[in-house]
Amino acid sequence: MLGIGQVSYRGQIVPAEQALDEEGLAPVILGAKDGLCLVNGTPCMTGLSCLAIADAERLSQWADVIGAMSFEALGGQLDAFDESILALKPHPGMQQVGKNLRSVLAGSEVLASRQGIRTQDALSIRSIPQVHGATRDQLAHAIRQIETELNSVTDNPMLLGTPDDWRVVSQANPHGQSVAMAADLLCMALAELGSIAERRLDRLINPMVSGLPAFLVSQPGVNSGMMIVQYVAASLCAENRQMAQPAVVDNYVTSGLQEDHLSLGTSAALKLHKVLGNVTQILAIEYLLAAQAFEFLKAQGFGVGTGAAWRLLRERVPAYDEDRWLAPDIASSAALLKDATSLERVFQHCRDHAATL
Repeated sequence: MLGIGQVSYRGQIVPAEQALDEEGLAPVILGAKDGLCLVNGTPCMTGLSCLAIADAERLSQWADVIGAMSFEALGGQLDAFDESILALKPHPGMQQVGKNLRSVLAGSEVLASRQGIRTQDALSIRSIPQVHGATRDQLAHAIRQIETELNSVTDNPMLLGTPDDWRVVSQANPHGQSVAMAADLLCMALAELGSIAERRLDRLINPMVSGLPAFLVSQPGVNSGMMIVQYVAASLCAENRQMAQPAVVDNYVTSGLQEDHLSLGTSAALKLHKVLGNVTQILAIEYLLAAQAFEFLKAQGFGVGTGAAWRLLRERVPAYDEDRWLAPDIASSAALLKDATSLERVFQHCRDHAATL
């Protein structure tokens, strides 16, 4: 920012001033107390958490769409998403997820033909509103905490008053406990979003519970199909379980016993980003598998939103007919999940459909 020191720029270590100049940027000129508030407070952990929240909001929406695709491919029983039933447990996030699911699944011939075939689905299928909704509620909590922090003064010492009547006060506003706890809780919530997605995608490749070809390929004896990507998802879930351990409950002592309780909020925010990346990959894999399952069901019509999501992926990733390297497919799917415009296209189809009713 100041043009001092060295930075990693386009794969090379260069002077900071040179990197700023090549980007057409001037070094920041700090005013009184600007430097203190940047390094002696919560700006780093708060900024990282802001970026994570933006990604988590988009990913939560995609999780509903992709979860609905798996639900449809597995012939889920729609009673579990009934508005009157979900209203009896009025958590806000759960209500929003239920609304999303009903919207994207509207008009599904696949589901209409399979209602009543079983009493209830496995929990990973029928509890999407409850699990995804709980994640949304933690996200809402994190947003409130981070917005409050953004509007706070967190440097120490603090200069109060006016130029004519001022005082300098030492206090503890730089302590990042609120941000750290928000980041840790959101990290756990997102890990659960990935965990339930992995359970759904595992059911998609298992013919014993899906009613679909083994590993979602026409000739499973000749081709490995989608087997190995479930390994990847399971591995990412295992890593998330480690990352979901809260940073805030740890503690170190610094500054000669003066700073003897630390929030580790930046550590919490950094691992939150790692879990976000992992969950993006898990959902990208579920997206691939649910779309592949649709290839065996396309004789009937899909939900207005799930069908739109399927077609959207097919613009980038072809159907899987025989074994091929799947890393590029996962990357293409993950790129879609980072694209807010693509997500809006899916929900616009839902709104257009609702307007015709």
